[in-house]
Amino acid sequence: MNNDLLPVGVRRDGSYYTRIEWTNKTEADPTFWVCNLIRDDLERNGGTWGANTESRADVVLSFFGEIQEIGKIRIFRNVGITISILEELAKVINIYVSETDEPRKLRRQEDSIDSVAWTLIKSQLMEKAEGWQEIVLDKPVRAKFVRFELVDNFCHDFNIDPFIPWVETSEIKIYPQ
Repeated sequence: MNNDLLPVGVRRDGSYYTRIEWTNKTEADPTFWVCNLIRDDLERNGGTWGANTESRADVVLSFFGEIQEIGKIRIFRNVGITISILEELAKVINIYVSETDEPRKLRRQEDSIDSVAWTLIKSQLMEKAEGWQEIVLDKPVRAKFVRFELVDNFCHDFNIDPFIPWVETSEIKIYPQ
C-alpha cells in the first residue's frame, strides 16, 4: 500500500473529486441518472448519463467551492442498457468553465444555462466507441465550475429511423495536468 499523502480533493488516480451542481436533463430511471457521471460504475445497465432530448444536455460540476487548475479531462463513453446502440453516444461535447459564483444561481431545470457567463475552453469531437477518451487542454485553466454540453449524438450521421433522441456518456474525471 502506498502511504503517500494526496492533496485534499484529489483521488488516488489523480483526478479531482467533483460534485454535480445542476443539470437541465436527467431521467427518473437510475440507469440514466446524471449522478452516474461521478460514480465509478462503467458497466452497461448502469452508470450512464443518458439525456432523452432532441436538444443539448448540460451539466455543471464543481470542486466543492474551490478553484482548481485543470489540464486534462477523461470521459468514459458508454450507453446505458444492452439494447442501446453506440450511435446514441455524444458526438460533440463543449467544455466551459467559470471562476465566479454566478453558476450557483442555477437551481431548477427551468433555469437557463445561458444566463451565466461561461468561457468555452474546448469543443471536442468524440469517438463512436465505448471506453475512455482523454481530452488534453491547450493550456491549463482555472475553474470553480465546469460545464459539459452534450451537443448531439451520432444518429444524424447514420440516418437512424426513427431518430433516437438519447445523448449519452458516462463518467467524467477532471485532472490537474
